[in-house]
Amino acid sequence: MSTEAQVAAFEGGKLRILASGEKSREAVLALPLNRLLVKMVRVAPDEDPIAIAEPILKTMSPFPDEALTVSCEIVRDDEKGRVVIAAALPESAVDDIGEALDAEKLSVVRIDSLVLGQLRGIWNTLGESSTRRLVLFDSPDCLSCIVLDSDQPSAIRAITDRTNLWREVTLSLLEAEDFGGAKKIDEIIIVEQDKSDASGGETPPPQDADPRGGAVSAAPNKEDPFNVLAAFAPIRCITVGSDAALVGVAERSEDEGALNALPESWRELLEETRFKAKLIKYLAIAGGIWLLIMAVLFGVPMVYGFMTSHQKSLSKQHQRQYAAVKEMKAKVDLIRKYSDHARGALEIMKALSDRLPEGITLSGWNYKRDEGVRVTGEAETAEDVYEFKDKMDALAEGENNEGEKIFGSVNLNGPNASKGKHRFDLDCQYKTGDVE
Repeated sequence: MSTEAQVAAFEGGKLRILASGEKSREAVLALPLNRLLVKMVRVAPDEDPIAIAEPILKTMSPFPDEALTVSCEIVRDDEKGRVVIAAALPESAVDDIGEALDAEKLSVVRIDSLVLGQLRGIWNTLGESSTRRLVLFDSPDCLSCIVLDSDQPSAIRAITDRTNLWREVTLSLLEAEDFGGAKKIDEIIIVEQDKSDASGGETPPPQDADPRGGAVSAAPNKEDPFNVLAAFAPIRCITVGSDAALVGVAERSEDEGALNALPESWRELLEETRFKAKLIKYLAIAGGIWLLIMAVLFGVPMVYGFMTSHQKSLSKQHQRQYAAVKEMKAKVDLIRKYSDHARGALEIMKALSDRLPEGITLSGWNYKRDEGVRVTGEAETAEDVYEFKDKMDALAEGENNEGEKIFGSVNLNGPNASKGKHRFDLDCQYKTGDVE
């Protein structure tokens, strides 16, 4: 069974779904015994169980001309042969079930017998026995009768006429005797749903409780209609929760060898429904991919254009801010330039005069505020010229009165000896970048 499938039972003319976290559109459907054709069949090791069971079930069907999809569940397999439970669902008698499933929008993936889920639910409560026992499951649709020989069913019947319960139970015991031989019946077990459990399968049981409901053994009431069976064997009553059968069916559905009486037309419908669901899914995926491609084709240029416009706007804004800052800097530099008296003509002339050695006479003075000063002179000796140049180099290295470096470079042209004098040119340039 798919782990996503829900478990549902059609009982009392209504569809009841086992409360769980799954909300799948696929479901395992459990039907009461009067809706199914069920028969215990014994086959040889080399025989096909379905081939043997199909004509037997056709004789039981109210629609003998209708093709049946037979399913077999192996109960025992040994060297003598196999004991199987054969089941089939006549499609002509399930119109109301189909309407209920359509109303819930469910697709059936497996059809099981409700009574087998009930039997699994109470199996531990029954206890071990090597004798024959009769188990009756009371439900709104019918009274399901199972005759157990040890742990193996020998007869499975649906009792719809409860007014003649003695006769119907006798027929069940005769069928079991015909299948498994004559044995004394040891016990009759009546399984009823707890009347105080009003959940109806819609509310899950508490997490710390058994989901099947508590099993309680007791003697039947004196007015109980089952008292007529006391002549066969002692009677034991077991009360179970409302979800006991559905939980048992859910556990059986995990076994691939369990009954699956799903008709062939329902199988085809299931495959068609799954195909449509997959087709819709793939079309939705393809549509999503197409929309994504279209979004990329049309959205990326739009986004790129928006981002480009945004960057251009930021660039223009930054350009305006840059121009404003640049203009302000030019004004500040201009003010700083004319307010800096340290490089005024008088300050530079004083700096040169303070470092002028004896024996040197300056004959030329060319001062440029933005560049520096160029002086021309003559000296009595070349050593005087070099001394003057060294002092100006010291001023270029920051040895003025304030320790500030005024000139960036000091270049000497000469001295050239002429008529007993040594002529020279001294070019003192400001530091690069000091003045714009």
